[in-house]
Amino acid sequence: MSNISLSSDAIPHLSKSEQHAADLRSNKVLETHSGLFATVRIWCSALSEWLGRYSVIAIIFAITVSYLLLLRTVMVVTYADFEKLSLWQGLSLFLVGLQFDVLVALCFVLPQLMHITLVSNSRVQGKTSRLLLDGAWIIAFMFLPFLCIAEFIFFDEFQSRLNYIAFEYIVYPTEVCCNIWQSYPLIELMATVGLCGGSLWFLFRKRFHSKIATPMPWKRRYGFLAVCLTAIMVLWTATGAESRQVSRDRVANECTWNGLYSFVYYAWTCRFDFKENYVTIGKSEVNQRLRQQIVGEHDELTQGSNNPVDRIVDTGRPQQDYNVVLILEESLGSDFIGVLGDGRKLTPNFDALTRKGILFDNFYATGNRTARALEAVLTSMPPIPTESILKRDHSDRVYTLANVLAERGYERLFMTGGRGLFDGVRSFMKSNGFNRFIEQSDIDNPIFANAWGVSDEDLFRKALGELDSMHKTGRPFFATLLTVSNHRPYTYPEGRIPENTQSRENAVKYADWALGYFFREAQSHDFYKNTIFVVMGDHGARVTGSQLFPMSSYRVPVLMIQPEGKGQGTRCSTLACSLDIAPTIMGRLGSDYRSVFFGYDALQKNPKKGRAIMQHNHDVALLDAGNRMVVLGFGKSAESFKLDRSSHQLNQQAAPDSELQHDATSYFQAAFELYYSDRWFPHFSLTTRNEVNALN
Repeated sequence: MSNISLSSDAIPHLSKSEQHAADLRSNKVLETHSGLFATVRIWCSALSEWLGRYSVIAIIFAITVSYLLLLRTVMVVTYADFEKLSLWQGLSLFLVGLQFDVLVALCFVLPQLMHITLVSNSRVQGKTSRLLLDGAWIIAFMFLPFLCIAEFIFFDEFQSRLNYIAFEYIVYPTEVCCNIWQSYPLIELMATVGLCGGSLWFLFRKRFHSKIATPMPWKRRYGFLAVCLTAIMVLWTATGAESRQVSRDRVANECTWNGLYSFVYYAWTCRFDFKENYVTIGKSEVNQRLRQQIVGEHDELTQGSNNPVDRIVDTGRPQQDYNVVLILEESLGSDFIGVLGDGRKLTPNFDALTRKGILFDNFYATGNRTARALEAVLTSMPPIPTESILKRDHSDRVYTLANVLAERGYERLFMTGGRGLFDGVRSFMKSNGFNRFIEQSDIDNPIFANAWGVSDEDLFRKALGELDSMHKTGRPFFATLLTVSNHRPYTYPEGRIPENTQSRENAVKYADWALGYFFREAQSHDFYKNTIFVVMGDHGARVTGSQLFPMSSYRVPVLMIQPEGKGQGTRCSTLACSLDIAPTIMGRLGSDYRSVFFGYDALQKNPKKGRAIMQHNHDVALLDAGNRMVVLGFGKSAESFKLDRSSHQLNQQAAPDSELQHDATSYFQAAFELYYSDRWFPHFSLTTRNEVNALN
C-alpha cells in the first residue's frame, strides 16, 4: 500500500472575495440556526409559563410514556418474530401501543393532576400538600422503572403482558416474594430502580416545587382537568383489548398492549357471564350434542337428573379394587421426555419406567396452570375461561374422582409439597371427596425447601410412609401427589444430579431423579403389587411461540403402570386431554360407576373420535382427531385452525366448521352453566345399574 501526500500546491485557494462570500453564508446559517433555537426556547418557555404547575404533570407524563415505549421496544426486539411481521403490522404495533401507553400515562398522572387542580393556590403551597406531592412523585419515579423490570421478567416467563396470573399471584405473597428473591438478583434490581428513580427525583425536584407554587386562575386549572378526563374517555372508548390484535403472531400482539392496562383488564374480567361474552347455542342443542359426544353406547342416563350427562358408566370389565396413586409432576411437558423425542437425556428414569407401563403420547393439558390440571384430572370438567374453579365460589360440592372412589370404600389422600392455601387447593380437596390432606407444614425435617415448598424427594419419602399406613388398614386407597420442584427458582438438593446450576433443564433432571427414587423404593413395599400408578405432567414448562394457542407447550406425558405388568411397554396414541384421566382410571378399576364426567376412557376410545379440550387466558379450544381446531374467544369470536403435528404449528382456516364449533360451544357453555347452577354433583345417590333399574 503506497503513501499518498498532497502538496500545498495541490490544495485549491479561494480568492478574498470568494472567502468573504463563504464567511457571509456561514454566518447567515449560524444566525438562522441561532434564531431557530432561540425561537424554540422562547416557545418552550412560553408554554412552560402558560402550563404553570401543570408542566410538572407534563414532565411526568412524558417520562411515563418514554418508559413504556422503551419497554415495548425491548420486548419487540427480544421476542417478536420479524419474519412474520409486515412493515404495516410493525407500525400498527407501535401506533396502537402508543394509544395504550397514553391512556395509561394519563390515568397514572390523574391523581396528581386532580390534586393540583382542586386544591386552591394558597393551600397547594402548604407543607401538607407538598409532602403529599413529594410522596406521590417519589412513588411514581420508583414505580415506573420497577414496573418495567418486573413486566419484562414476567414476559420472559409467560410470553405475555401482565395477565390474570399476575393478578392471582398477588394473593399469595409468600410464594411469589420468595420465588422472586430466590430467582433473580433482587438487590441489584432494587439498586437499579433506586438509582433511576432517585436520579429523576433529584433532577426535577427543585423545578417541581417552584412550578407548583405558580398561581393559576381556576378556569385554566379546571380546563386542564376537563381536557385530561375527556382524553381518557375518548381513548378508553377507542382502545379496547381487541385493539392489540394487529397480526396473527401472538407474541407481537402481546407486545402491542400495555401491562398495567392488561393487569386491570384481566382483574376486571376474571369472572364474567359466559353467555354474554362467548358464542352460545340453544339449551336443547347443548344437551343433545353433549350426549352424542360423552355418553357411551352401553351407558345409561339417570332418570330425573338435572345434569344432561348424569349416567351409569358401563366399563365392560370386572371390578378390581386396585390402589391408585396419581402423581402430577410440576411443569413436565412432553418436550423434556426422551422417549417422546427430546435428545437432552433429561428424563432417564421416566424413560425407563415407560417399559413397565402404557405411555400415552398424544395427551394435552387443559391449561397452563397447576390448578387447571387439578380441576381437569379430578373433576373431568372442561375449563371455564380465565381462572380455575378451585378458587371460585361454587366449588364446595363438585363431583370428583375421589367422590366416585369413596362410594367404593377407598381411602382418599391428597398430598402437596407446597402450601395448601395456594390456589385454594386445601379447601377444594377437603370439600370434594378427599378425607386426608397433607401439605408442606406436615412434612417434618425436609431435606430441602424453596419458595414453592419441599423438594420432590421429601414429598415422596413422606408419601411412602402414608401409603404404607393406608395399606395396613386393609382398604384400597386413592392418593394424589403434587410435586413442586420443577419450578423457578429451579433449586434442589445437592448431590442428586451432577449439575448444580439453577436452570429449567437441571430442575427437570432432579424431578426425574426423585421420581426414580420413589419407584425404586415403592417396589419393596407391600402396596406396590396391587397399585395402579399414573405419572403425568400437570402442564408444559412455559407458554412459548407466536400462536394464539402455543400447542407444543400444552403437550404432556402420561404413563400408567398397572399390576401384573398389564400393557407394559406399549403406547396409546389416541388424542386425549387431562379430562380423560379419571375415566381412564375407572376403566381399569372396572364395574359400573356413577358419572357426570365429560372425559372418556382413552384406552377404549375409538382413535378416530379422539379430542382435546384446552384453555388459554380468555380463549377456549377444541381439537379433534382430524387435526381441526376451533378457538372460541372473548367477544363472541370463533376461529378455525389446522394443526400440523410435526411442527405443532396452527394454520388458520377461512372459517370454522359449524359442526365442530357447535360441539366446542356445547362443552364450554354446559360446563359454565352446570357449575354455576350447582349441577356438577349428582343430586341423588345411585351407584349401580341395578339400583337404576329398581327405581325405574
